[in-house]
Amino acid sequence: MTAATLRAAAGQPAAASEERSRWGVVAACTGVMVAEGYDLLIYSNAIPSLLMDQPMGLDKSSAGVVGSMAFAGMLLGGVIAGRVVAALGLARVVLAGFLAFTLATAAVALSAIAWQLGALRLAAGLALGLVLPAALSLARAHVRQSHGALAISIVMSGVPLGGMLAALVSREIVPAGGWRPLFLSGGVLGLAVMAVVAPRVVRAARSLAPHRDGAADGSAGAWRALFTRASRPVLVIGTLATLADLLTWYGVSTWLTQLMREFEIPFQGAMQLMFTLNIGAIAGSLLTASLAIRLGTRPVAIAAGVAAGACLLAIASRALPGWGLFSAVALLGMSAISAQNLVNALVADAFPPQHRAAAIGMTLGIGRLGAVIAPMLGGQILAAGQGPSWVLAAFAIAALAGAALLLGYSPARVRACLRSLSQPPATHPRTSTKALP
Repeated sequence: MTAATLRAAAGQPAAASEERSRWGVVAACTGVMVAEGYDLLIYSNAIPSLLMDQPMGLDKSSAGVVGSMAFAGMLLGGVIAGRVVAALGLARVVLAGFLAFTLATAAVALSAIAWQLGALRLAAGLALGLVLPAALSLARAHVRQSHGALAISIVMSGVPLGGMLAALVSREIVPAGGWRPLFLSGGVLGLAVMAVVAPRVVRAARSLAPHRDGAADGSAGAWRALFTRASRPVLVIGTLATLADLLTWYGVSTWLTQLMREFEIPFQGAMQLMFTLNIGAIAGSLLTASLAIRLGTRPVAIAAGVAAGACLLAIASRALPGWGLFSAVALLGMSAISAQNLVNALVADAFPPQHRAAAIGMTLGIGRLGAVIAPMLGGQILAAGQGPSWVLAAFAIAALAGAALLLGYSPARVRACLRSLSQPPATHPRTSTKALP
């Protein structure tokens, strides 16, 4: 056996081990998103029980406002995520934020009145908004360039997986014990997941040395450097598409249970549809990511937005038979979440590592306005007596708008953005050369 053969044979196990380690980081970040999705989406399943809890004083309109508090917190968390990651590093933000939103969710069970519930959902949302871009950046930094969309879609699939788990748990807990034990279960799940993923997150951060755990310079100059003439259109389109897609997804995930009850579907049937929505979202995240590798991220994202809008209009028509309703909800789950996942991948690939967390945090943070608007919009439409079909139609318009916006997200704009932010440090004298994955 030649020396070259021996070297190749020795290198193969090492390369395979390194590849498993890379995807192990993606798996750990996905676990974080499972807990985030559970904590975020259990509110939807709790709404019918909350409306029947007279001392809480919630009606449909105020339930929508309280539902928006988590998303308002996520908006703020996303906007400041770049600065916080710069100061603390990816691992600290992921783990500290994880613990914070877990404890805030569990504390919701102790709420005695609506404003306390809203305040705790706001606090949980703030932590959720910090964790999401940090976890996406950590996962993206550990995979090859060609696997970026797949890694981000896998991590984001943890959100509907958590939502599916929330639907399963809700079916058992809510009829027997009401909404309070449901929020306590979020705290239990979060602490269990954190015990498993924390060691992997810490090791992943150390592997990014000597780049200070992926942190970048948090100076005002470094922050301003994100906004070049070429990067601004990419940020604007990414933010508006995120706003539209999040309005669609979180509008549906917040109100689907109640809307199906308005369609006179029993609670257990509504829970089955919520379960179907999240099963579709998980399958769709992986399917569309695979298609994006072959066909390109942007065209698949546009097609997903169009499909989501069509499904919502079909459901709103109330003309579907039982099997057709379940099929439409499954396809809605596949397409609505995929559209947002792929927008995240487009933004991640348009910015160099040192600006990635800030860019994702910016588009997700400001784009969270869609998630803030969605629960209130659904509540206001129902409170005005317009009916559930009008709620679904409003979310369909948002999905189609998100798809249309991506027509302006051209490859030429992405290349110009990368070039403008990848210049030598001398071009931006106040910008540190530390890398932010």
